Formats: sequence, structure tokens, C-alpha cells
Amino acid sequence: MKLTIVLTGTIRPQVKGGAWSVDEREKMYLSTLKYYSEKIGYKYPIVFVENSDVNICHWGGLFASSLNLEILQYPPYNIENSDFDNSQGKGYNEFLMIKKAMLTSKYLSESTHFLKITGRYPMINIIDIIKEIEKRAEDKVFFGDIKDTRIYDWIGIKNTDSGHWGDSRFFMADVDFYKRNIIDCYKEMNDYNGHNAENFIYNLSKKYRNDPRFIHRYRTQVRFDGVCGLVTDSFSESYNSPKARIKGQIRQCLRYLFPNIWF
Repeated sequence: MKLTIVLTGTIRPQVKGGAWSVDEREKMYLSTLKYYSEKIGYKYPIVFVENSDVNICHWGGLFASSLNLEILQYPPYNIENSDFDNSQGKGYNEFLMIKKAMLTSKYLSESTHFLKITGRYPMINIIDIIKEIEKRAEDKVFFGDIKDTRIYDWIGIKNTDSGHWGDSRFFMADVDFYKRNIIDCYKEMNDYNGHNAENFIYNLSKKYRNDPRFIHRYRTQVRFDGVCGLVTDSFSESYNSPKARIKGQIRQCLRYLFPNIWF
């Protein structure tokens, strides 16, 4: 397995729901890259893919001595990027951006697999996640993290999506398989009519649930740092707060104790 990490980012978002200024978002992405430079260094190639008009040409120099970094940027004012569509929401544009990277990245052309991670939040336990990928997924074409349980329905939680969900923040895929079968998935996404990236990942797992080339659940509970938030409700919460860490520890125990119950 030759694994490349793909980080997706939008420093100046054009869709609804962004909670941070351009300067704040840029600092978040730079902080994530700095974290990976300390954790990963040159061990794994990293492709940072971005689709706004913010000038990040100097980033390559900032990390030249600490990361094996390829930066791909698709400014919306270039005619070749006219297929970005803000009316479809962030999932559509993120996975379109991944398609462009798959077709143009030097690092991805030299890789057998890639680990896609949202770029704004550092994955704290990225080494553990990569170790699991390398141990379990050498011959796999997709390794996602799925929640699929009716427990929430039984205890009266009314949100019907709460127990049936795919994590779009990270997943691993075989490069060739992705190009042949998944690369145009963005065309199925629209955040504003319920067809978001999480639903796509979940439905992909249902389609290939019995395919031995797929793994649908990590044994490692992923941990992110950073702060999430939405303008719509003025709410923000740290992914690494004491409360979040306790939840993470509980979820990790549940993965060990009940590996076949995906909640």
C-alpha cells in the first residue's frame, strides 16, 4: 500500500453555514498542517486541495522542510472551475474538488490508496487511524466509518438520520476504484434537499455491505481537535473539550465491546 493523505479546504466559503472569517479559517488550516508536520513529517505525502480565491502560494515554502506537501488550488474565477456550484452546498463542491485532485495530483498518480480528511480540523489520532488502515485495508477498495443502528429509534430520538449515517470527514479509498466508481459522486449531492455527503457515504456502504473489498467500521474511534460552529444557531463546540473526550472514550469502549453494533 502506498498511502497519500488528501486534505480538503475552503478558506473563503461561498455557501451557507460558514461561521468563521477568512483570516480565522486560514489560521485553522495552517494549524492543521503544522500539527501534521509534527506528527507525520515526510512519512506520508499530503495533498492539500482548496477551492477559493485566497492566495496560498506561500504555504509551500512554509512547510518545505517539514511536510511532503502538494498544494492544489482551484480558484472559482478560472473558467475551468466554472463547474463549482454554490447552490448545491459544500458536499457537492468538496467532492468535485476531490475529483479534480484525483485527475491532476502528481502524488495521487503515484499512490495506490488515499486517506481523505477534512482539512480544517487536525485528526489527533491520525497515526492510530493510519496503522489500522495499513493493517486491515491492504487489499480493500474502501474503508469508511458508518453508524447504522435502530437504538436511537427505540429510545425515542426522533431524528431519523441519527442512527444511519456515514462519516464524510474521513475515509480511505483505493485510487483506481475511486476513479472508476466514485469520482462523480458529487453529482448526487445537494445539502439543501437531504442528499448530503454523509448520506452518500452511508448509502455507499449499504450498496456494498456484503462486498469483502469494503470495510464499513473502524475499530479506532476518530478524534479531531478544533472548534465546530454554525452561523445559523451561533453555536460552537470544541471537538477536544473534556466533554468530547469523555464521549470519545465511551465510544471507543463500545467499539471494542460491541464491534458488530454500529452506534
